[in-house]
Amino acid sequence: MRGHDDQSGWVSVGETPETEGAHLWSLVLHAADIEHGLRRGQAGWQLLVLEEDLPRAREELRLFSEENHNWPPERAIRSEREGVVEKSPSVLPVLGALVVFHGITGGWAGHSLWFVSGDLDRVRVMSDGQWWRLITALTLHADSVHLLGNVFFGGLLVYYLCRHLGSGIAWFLVLLTGVLANAINVFFHDDLYHSIGFSTAVFGMVGMLSGMRLRRIGGWQEVVLALGSAASLLALMGSSGEKTDLGAHFWGVGVGLLVGMILATLGLAGKRILPPVGQWLLFFGTMTMVFGCWVYARPL
Repeated sequence: MRGHDDQSGWVSVGETPETEGAHLWSLVLHAADIEHGLRRGQAGWQLLVLEEDLPRAREELRLFSEENHNWPPERAIRSEREGVVEKSPSVLPVLGALVVFHGITGGWAGHSLWFVSGDLDRVRVMSDGQWWRLITALTLHADSVHLLGNVFFGGLLVYYLCRHLGSGIAWFLVLLTGVLANAINVFFHDDLYHSIGFSTAVFGMVGMLSGMRLRRIGGWQEVVLALGSAASLLALMGSSGEKTDLGAHFWGVGVGLLVGMILATLGLAGKRILPPVGQWLLFFGTMTMVFGCWVYARPL
């Protein structure tokens, strides 16, 4: 883009009041290797070219205008707006509470009363009916590495879920998938089985996000892609390590995938099915349920 003192032989190819539009025209002509200049007038910016380049410059600007007439597509803008329910979900307070709680309970090796009262003990759940362990076990972690891994990956996943479902629905479904996956996993183990950790819910989120892909097209290709994505993440994040509970991760993905597919089928992903007040009430209700289970467990 150049200015020219000698205006002889230069003609105007167009005029716009917008500086951004003038610069965009200049880029178009620059890409076409057409010598040009910009002149500021009372009505805005004039784009000047040599008289012999006028037909070619007009054609380049016409083609550019036609190619970008409907960009960005209105449908894409509308879909993006409709797909986001909540712009600033509350994720950090919950994850911060998990970190603080780990500082209170300590690690599994410490054999504290928190683990005795709240871990996922199959005998206690199946024989004694201590159902609250399906929830309390999700909040306990073996050590700091176990905790930080779940907080990092879980934080990224639940942030996306909250944006597209709302904090109340998202956290409620995260808890629901974790509880259901724990229940199924307990059923298929023997009486020596014990488990802890938020990773069951984390893999539930992986499944949910994979299942929600169905809302884009809804065809069998998306089903295959969703299953492949979930299986890949399961293999990458949750199938190795001495203390890895593969069953919990597997059932977390499975239950989450089913929940995500239901959301996609019903068209609930990315839609405001609850007002902000309803979302917050459901959010606090979900957190209260977790707190109530610990009160019921009476670890101290």
